[in-house]
This record gives sequence, C-alpha cells and structure tokens, in this order.
Amino acid sequence: MASAAYTDCILLFGDSLTQAWSPGSLAQRMAEHYLRRLDIVNRGYGGYNSDWASPVFEQIFTKASVREAGQSQAVRIITIWFGANDAVLPGQRQHVPLERYKTNLSKLISLIRSPASEWYSPQTKIILINPPPVIETAWHLSSLQKWRDFGSKGDPPTPNRDRRVTKQYAEACVEVAKAEGVDVIDFWNTLVQRAGGEEPERLAPFFYDGLHLTAEGYKVLFEALKGFINSKYPELNPETMEMRMPHWADVELDAPEKAFEGVRRRRLIGEL
Repeated sequence: MASAAYTDCILLFGDSLTQAWSPGSLAQRMAEHYLRRLDIVNRGYGGYNSDWASPVFEQIFTKASVREAGQSQAVRIITIWFGANDAVLPGQRQHVPLERYKTNLSKLISLIRSPASEWYSPQTKIILINPPPVIETAWHLSSLQKWRDFGSKGDPPTPNRDRRVTKQYAEACVEVAKAEGVDVIDFWNTLVQRAGGEEPERLAPFFYDGLHLTAEGYKVLFEALKGFINSKYPELNPETMEMRMPHWADVELDAPEKAFEGVRRRRLIGEL
C-alpha cells in the first residue's frame, strides 16, 4: 500500500462552487473518501473570480522555504476551479475578460510549477476544473427572490449570465490545461453528457438555483475527479493508501506505543 505523511492534503481552491461543504458537496464527498488518508483543505471563496485568485493563493499556499523546513502540510493535489464568476456578463463587478481569465489560470499554474516562484511545489499535482453550464432563467429568478427577501434598495437585479458565454470560459479552461500540460476535469461536458443535453429541463436536477450545484450535481463531479485520480495517480487512491494511525485491532494492549511507532500490520480497507 502507498503511504502519505500524516499531514499531507488535497487542496480545493476556487469560488462558491468549491466553498460549499454541505451534505453531498465536493468537499464533503472528498473528505469522506479520503478519511484517515489525506486531509481535505477547502479554500473556496464565494463570489471570487480569477483576478482575485493569485493574491489569495499567495496567502493560502505555503512558500517553498517554509515547506522545506517541514513546517507545513504537503499538498499532493490542488484543484483549481474558477470561471463561473469570470463569465458573468460585461459590466458586472465579477466579470473578467476571456483572455485575462486564461492568463490568470496560467499564472496560478506558474506559481506552483516555476522553480523561480516562492510557492514552487513540484510534487503538487494540478487539476483544473472548468465551470458547469448555467440555467439563466432559474438564476435570475433566484437573484430576484433574494433581492426581495432581503429588502434590498435600488433597482432589482437584471439578467447577468448567458450559458453560451460560460461555455466559452469552460472551453478556455481546457485550452489552458492543454497548453500548460496540466490535468483538467471537463466538468461542462461531463455534466451535459450526464444530463442528456444542455436544455434547462435536463440540467435542472443538477442545480438548485441555476448556478450552484445540488448534491446530484456534485456527485457527477466527484465521480469524475475520483475516477481520474484513481486512473492517473493510483498511489493517491485511498484504497491503496495506508490508514493514518493503526487499525484499532493492531494496537497491542500491553504496549500500545509500539503501534504508533509504525509497527503494525497492513489491513484491507474496510476491515473491522
């Protein structure tokens, strides 16, 4: 079985789609999947776009000098999932032009992969995730309802998203991954294929407000991400990794400290 240091982790970095830690969310599913194998660190920031990603990354990702001193977690995988907010229509505060979005993703990748970067981390595997489709009408109606519920002043929100525009950002994310030689989960096409098309009625079960995912939507992404990791990085498949701390049955009653010094038998995942 493969092993990992006790503090090794997978870092989930992105916007509100990453931030969610509700039942069935990506973070919740990953945390349960890697239970006692790797920590799942959620660094999702609702409303953020790729313009704001780099300065945030520089605060949440440990510098190489600190990591080399053994003073931080080693990030085995980082998922980078931006684009849903970048793709808001021009004139909106979160909008990022398409070419700058691509540049921003490339910059994030460079911060991790470039030996000249203070955050250089060659052991970290990078997986981009592109934005899923959006159901424009459902999102607009949800925004209007929130505006009413909170008694907001000023004009009501106007339609600010277009599925065709978001698709351009989804395709751009895949382009960046190919150009930079990093991995990507094409969530847009994976979800559309699972739904059986891009029609709103087909996509509806996967979104609760037209933009944010239901547990069913996250399930599609989780299965795609899990399958990809298991296939390309089998050493990070939790079924091939040792459990952190010994199985309870391996702790010797007369000398329990031996088990925690690494003297333990290897057991099959799930054995009681």
